[in-house]
Amino acid sequence: MAKDPKRYIVNKSGSEVVAKGPEAQPPRLKREVGLVSATALLIGAVIGSGIFVTPSTVFRKSGSIGVVLVVWSVSGVLTLIGGLCYAELGALLPAAGGDYAYLIAGGKWLGKFGDVIPFFHAWFFLLISDPMSAALQGLTFSSYILSIVYRSCPPPYAVNVFVALAFTSLATLINCISVKTSARVQDVLSSIKCLVLLSIIITGAISAFRENHLLDKPFFTDDTKAADVVFAFYGAIYSYGGWSQITHIAEEIKNPTRNIPWALIFGIFIITLIYIGSNVAYFVVLDAPTIASTDAIAVSFAAATWGPLAATVIPICVAISCFGTLCAGYFSSARVMLAAGRQGHLPLIFSFITVETTLPLTSILLRGCLAVGYTFVGSVEALIVGAVFLASLAGVFVVLTLFVLRFTMEDAPRPYRVPTVLAVIKLVVLVALIVLP
Repeated sequence: MAKDPKRYIVNKSGSEVVAKGPEAQPPRLKREVGLVSATALLIGAVIGSGIFVTPSTVFRKSGSIGVVLVVWSVSGVLTLIGGLCYAELGALLPAAGGDYAYLIAGGKWLGKFGDVIPFFHAWFFLLISDPMSAALQGLTFSSYILSIVYRSCPPPYAVNVFVALAFTSLATLINCISVKTSARVQDVLSSIKCLVLLSIIITGAISAFRENHLLDKPFFTDDTKAADVVFAFYGAIYSYGGWSQITHIAEEIKNPTRNIPWALIFGIFIITLIYIGSNVAYFVVLDAPTIASTDAIAVSFAAATWGPLAATVIPICVAISCFGTLCAGYFSSARVMLAAGRQGHLPLIFSFITVETTLPLTSILLRGCLAVGYTFVGSVEALIVGAVFLASLAGVFVVLTLFVLRFTMEDAPRPYRVPTVLAVIKLVVLVALIVLP
């Protein structure tokens, strides 16, 4: 008689994934990611194309340098608050899947209806939000790398798509090799990103000794409208997006109850300082018309300070940044599909991992295939707005889950507990981002 098929479910506490069937436990992912690599993964997931392209949009919507810096600072604080919420959940439930695993645990109090939200979350993540994000990063990478060749005109559509497909496939291949290979690639790419942005900050600091720059009059207009500021926040928050991906790989992080909270805190704090410093540098070097008119502010900055060579160097740096974010997405999102496959919300094949490398290969390959499909369609602007909207919607359910678990798992050990008032603030902001536009 054939053996019963293995079905993987989350146990009653929600903190472990166990097998239902002939085996007591499913194959486990290896804990090979330390604090440094986890922080590098978070930085790699967040610092993508955003900081190189959205500052101009934020400036146009904000109307003044002062408002811009307030928007970036507040966005960083809100992101850090979100990180603290996830730090509590990640330390409480150190299982693969992040948001999905939390929704599973929080939905138990709904009884037979508890699977509805995580079921739709898993399929929506698999088919729409995650591959769209990957396609966006691939296309942004392609457009910047091709700007070196096509200096006076945009590249042909077919060429842009072909390059995006090639590097999306390369990112898929890298993540199919091993966890250590993916983590090492993230360490290198995150270091390159930070070095580029630090060079911008240092150049801006040196240039600040000039007598005239925009920071002399930070609030030079009173025409700023509330509706425009909301869209400015959309641009800034998009640039901070991706930080929650660290919780997707909780099962592979060493000492997760300690390292997940610290990776979130260290990573978001470093990113916030880099983003604010980069914007200050832009405003020290460039004038208002240039900032408002350019769609590649880093290129304009470099051309004004480093000379003609920057026209080649900066696009390469932005492309590397996008590629790092693309790779980080593969590394983390496949673990969400793995958790959903274990639970039975996705086909069982998604719960399989390779014997030698313990990688969720099916999930990685499917993400690559779907990202290739989305590369052919979609508006970049629409994808950015959609990404923030969808992330905010998912965030609402996750923060609500945090409150639910404080009642349903009140006796469970919590290595970290976010102050309730901060969690409420985060919830209100997420609802506002959904409703106001």
